[in-house]
Amino acid sequence: MTEPTLIEVFLDVSCPWCHGGQITARRILDEVAADTSLPRTAYRMRFMRLFDFGDPAGYPRAEMIRRWKMPPQEVADHLVELEEYVASVGVRIDDDAYAYVSDPFEAHRLLVMVRDDDATDAPDLWSLSRAIWTGRYVHGLRADVHADLRRAVAMAGLRVPERIWARHADPDDHREATLADHARALEVNLDGVPRLVANGRIVPCWRPIDEVRAGIREALLTG
Repeated sequence: MTEPTLIEVFLDVSCPWCHGGQITARRILDEVAADTSLPRTAYRMRFMRLFDFGDPAGYPRAEMIRRWKMPPQEVADHLVELEEYVASVGVRIDDDAYAYVSDPFEAHRLLVMVRDDDATDAPDLWSLSRAIWTGRYVHGLRADVHADLRRAVAMAGLRVPERIWARHADPDDHREATLADHARALEVNLDGVPRLVANGRIVPCWRPIDEVRAGIREALLTG
């Protein structure tokens, strides 16, 4: 039997578009797995920020918007598009809570640790990443603070085993594995997030689901 085609799912918890794109990615992967007209697939979630974050202490969201260097109307249009997009997939962003932008590396490191753990007593990555996005964009929790990550997990009704939290308290644990996801993004010439990558083709998954569905089908059938 031939090896399954790998679909890589690139996500960044500091990207609000990924807050919605994760929903679309999961729906598409479920459809692909159930579609007997498509090749067998496997997927791997990769958590990384494509571009340098900048100030490791983070900065107000208003500063992030200023760095876009876009005319005010374009900024307003972009923010409306984002709000409409996340609402279209059933999640939301609280603008009052999402007032500060923090470095996502510690959140990514936690997710990679859970992904690479062989035991079965940790939450699945879809639920865990959703808890972290909700913590950030709905409850205003930081992605770079160990205690805030724990709070986000608890608020979602999830449980990460204490042995993993103990390892996460060590900043060097799984650091290289987390950086490897970023290296992989550069290797495939990733042009942004959220994205699916299969057979060397990059499929944006923040687009309407019909576009994403068509894109991944083409990647699997013609790759």
